[in-house]
Amino acid sequence: MAAISVGLVAPLATAGPSAAADPGAATKIDSDLTPEETKALAKAEETGDPAEVLSRRTEASQVFANPSGTFTEDRYAIAQWVRKGNRLVDIDTSLSENSDGTISPEATGVGLEFSGGGKGPLATITRDGRSVSLTWPTALPAPTIEDDTVTYADVLPDVDLKLRAGASGFGQLLVVKTAQAAASPELEDITYKLSSNGVDVTADEAGNLSATNPAGQQVFTAPTPRMWDSTSHDVARRPAKADTSQGPASPGEFEPAPGAQEASMPVAVTDDTLRLTPDPDLMTGKDTTYPVYIDPYVEGSRYSWTIAYKKYPTTSYFNGAGWDGKTTTTARAGYENVTNGLARSYFRMNTKNLWSTDKQVIKSTFRIKNTWSWSCTAKPVQLWRTATIGSSTTWNNRPDRREQMDSVTDAKGWSGDCPAGNLAFDVSKGAKDAASGKWNTISLELAASSESDVYGWKKFDAKSAVMSTEYNTVPSAPSGLDTVPSTKNSKGCGDVAPYGLIGNTDVYLTAKISDKDGGTLTARFHLWATGHHDDGPGVFFNKTVSVTSGTVAKIKIPKATLSQYLTTANGNFSWKAQADDGKATSDWTPTLGAAGCRFVFDPNRPSTPPAIKSSQFPDGSEGWPAGTNSVRTEGTFTLSSGGVSDVTKYEYWTDTEPTVRTASPASAGGSVTVKFTPTASGANHLYARSLDKAGNRSDTADYLFYANGLKQKDKPGDINGDGNADLWAVDAEGVLHRAYGAGDGTVKDAATPASNSTWNDVQITHRGDWTDDGYEDLVALRHDAATDTDRLWLHPNNGFGFACTACEGTGTSSERQELTVYAAANNHWKNGAKQILAVGDVDGPLDLDNDGIPDTDSYPDLIVNDGTFIWLYYGSNDNRLDSERDPVLLAGPDDPISDGVSTVNDVTLAAPGDWNGDGQPDLVVRYDRADTGGLYVFHGKEGDDGYDISVSDRTAIGSNFSTTTVPLFTAAPDADNNGKLDLWATTPNSGRLRLFHDLTATGMGPVIVASEEFTGYKAIS
Repeated sequence: MAAISVGLVAPLATAGPSAAADPGAATKIDSDLTPEETKALAKAEETGDPAEVLSRRTEASQVFANPSGTFTEDRYAIAQWVRKGNRLVDIDTSLSENSDGTISPEATGVGLEFSGGGKGPLATITRDGRSVSLTWPTALPAPTIEDDTVTYADVLPDVDLKLRAGASGFGQLLVVKTAQAAASPELEDITYKLSSNGVDVTADEAGNLSATNPAGQQVFTAPTPRMWDSTSHDVARRPAKADTSQGPASPGEFEPAPGAQEASMPVAVTDDTLRLTPDPDLMTGKDTTYPVYIDPYVEGSRYSWTIAYKKYPTTSYFNGAGWDGKTTTTARAGYENVTNGLARSYFRMNTKNLWSTDKQVIKSTFRIKNTWSWSCTAKPVQLWRTATIGSSTTWNNRPDRREQMDSVTDAKGWSGDCPAGNLAFDVSKGAKDAASGKWNTISLELAASSESDVYGWKKFDAKSAVMSTEYNTVPSAPSGLDTVPSTKNSKGCGDVAPYGLIGNTDVYLTAKISDKDGGTLTARFHLWATGHHDDGPGVFFNKTVSVTSGTVAKIKIPKATLSQYLTTANGNFSWKAQADDGKATSDWTPTLGAAGCRFVFDPNRPSTPPAIKSSQFPDGSEGWPAGTNSVRTEGTFTLSSGGVSDVTKYEYWTDTEPTVRTASPASAGGSVTVKFTPTASGANHLYARSLDKAGNRSDTADYLFYANGLKQKDKPGDINGDGNADLWAVDAEGVLHRAYGAGDGTVKDAATPASNSTWNDVQITHRGDWTDDGYEDLVALRHDAATDTDRLWLHPNNGFGFACTACEGTGTSSERQELTVYAAANNHWKNGAKQILAVGDVDGPLDLDNDGIPDTDSYPDLIVNDGTFIWLYYGSNDNRLDSERDPVLLAGPDDPISDGVSTVNDVTLAAPGDWNGDGQPDLVVRYDRADTGGLYVFHGKEGDDGYDISVSDRTAIGSNFSTTTVPLFTAAPDADNNGKLDLWATTPNSGRLRLFHDLTATGMGPVIVASEEFTGYKAIS
């Protein structure tokens, strides 16, 4: 039989894209679960034990797959690991010497540098590129190092100075060894030179210090400095079978002994001085026992727990800072008579992970290790939910109690008869309230039931405090509903006219069924005679079928069943679908009470839809075939007549390209071959129907097939997969264009626009794959008249540069999605922004098991210049840009990035990638005004405190780049494929797009004309 070959491709597919993946080499399939989550679920089911989803681990959280098919997320109050390069490592405060002679810990949550001796700063703490330094008034001797502590001997006669590294800060201790030393005039006031970079240091009335950035955010804290002497005495207490291995550790130098005399010290802060005034009665009193210890402490943790201690009612111990002259990780609850102390401990737990309306909290437990108790006599300890805590929380400023969560009666840690171990409190109600109320955090208080009974005194390991929540995700509502033969119309599944017609054949109902927890689901289908109730006696077909999450469920309706109800239905039938994971059911699709999908059944009409087959993309009606090809791979599909001899024409289209095309066989009843290049990973549909000479149409065939994802993501800047950098651009009429790069710096506008929407007054940017399909996506900031705010939108790329707003049939990942935040205070674009800039993944994926292979996903990051401040947002898997950490302030009014201009509103940014080859992404900064006009690369850097753009280390790469001479510009970043930085830029009063290429510190190559078609363009990216 003769065959005709014609082609159907996704919009403007390029022939033979060089970046197409090998067949079957998918890195991500069309499923709500990642491959790592799927693997963990399988392991949990096989072993019967929870299995960690390693890719979901962060500094303070872990996710586990459970044998039951649910997941459990553990959120810790304190970071358990820290980033070091591209690894997540255990916290290690042991000190060693750096190449420049300074001394630093191995792995901490902030950057710490201690002096190696000499006249430089004594100690510097850095977080998010902002720092505070303290300098001793005189040159320091060479120190000795012991584990986490450095000692500078005899900084004054008989006075040693010690520094101790903590997980997120440092303690400093002056050891005054004799009465003669204590009488020194140099200790009447202790003065440090105070230097700060990007923060303002202030002290409150109680002497608590705070360092805030220009946006008013607290970066560092320091509690009221204290001093104590070496007086000690034993306090009689009950006999016990004490196991010293379980009992409290003996106090060290950084901790007062029981019975020590203690005092707080006044603090004064000027522009460049920190002054402490020791208590003279304690320093030189007749009852003073030497040595005397004097301790300021500085803390920079992003996490939050604290102790309220009645003995020092105005002192803050936020994140354990300043307790006993160091950072403690020992929480306390109850009363003890050794030092006559009464304490409560508070923990602020992150609950943003529970916000999703699809999550069902099954149970939630707050666990913490009880390391020491007064005895083995079980006494109750209570857990309360309170108002929020912060650095101002003290005994006199305790948060209000909201409700009691639970009470546990136990005692652990006194002896071998009651060894240290976890206490578990039920916080399910708190977790559910947090989920329904959309709370970012909940604060929890540990307190003894009786605060006068010493037997209720307990100590806890704050590092172990964790809120462990088991959840099930409600299945997604079924999508892509259709029948076989197909009755889908341009508006959907047939819930609105026109209604599809099916002839004398069995009918299959189909729907894509998905659950973010993955696994095997049940699809339920209801069918009824149109006009009768959709959920009750009118439903004559109510059956289920099992299906793997992310695939299409199909169930057969015999034509005999339809014929039985033909008269009642007058030939019109309606139906819906629902997903069930065994614990929860999805919404119905269409929703309950709304009109169902509808088709017309006529048994007197022949059906005979065309037959379709493809060797590259086999039939997927029974599931995802193992041998199917990948996206951007051209497939050949053969349409045959289905046994009808007078077929003269075929009409065909796809769910991603709804334009109906035609193909005619060489002779009546013959077959044709059509070509199609899928761009959407997962389920795809090719539709076809045949026509006879009189124009009579057959039923519509629906050929379901699956395409694997890309093996490798597209290179930065490439939007169509040909390996060259490309452009998105908005013209004077508000049309979004896609200009494909040729690899030599020139670009050519595609034949059709990149969107069917209007893009007037819209900012655009692109760098990175936001939807995990391997394609570079477009981010847009547009004004929403309904809310009178600006909103950030993610427009998925269809693989050839079409920026989807609602790309028919390609699944939820191809719908426009809003990028937002959990905390309203973190939205710095809602009132407008000078610029948004996608910069790729600046902090990179992490290798968690040290095998050299990244274990976490890569999430693109975003910079927002709101005109006053420049913010760096870290991407996540839930499209909330503060999911794991708040945005980082890169620059503000007083930061050097705006040096030479009045505000950051006078700069424009571009993302060049790693310009200087040091492995860190850099940032191009253009000074907009004509009297400046400089072009610089500000160098990215990474320290113990995370990624940062250096505002002091920059390289000039151009001049005369003001908006007068260069209205618009963007980093390609490499338009001519030679590995060097290139910029595309528009020309004033001209349609010329220029390429400034090979920008280095010593110059650039000759300017290239990239295009002459950019007259009046409003935005390029």
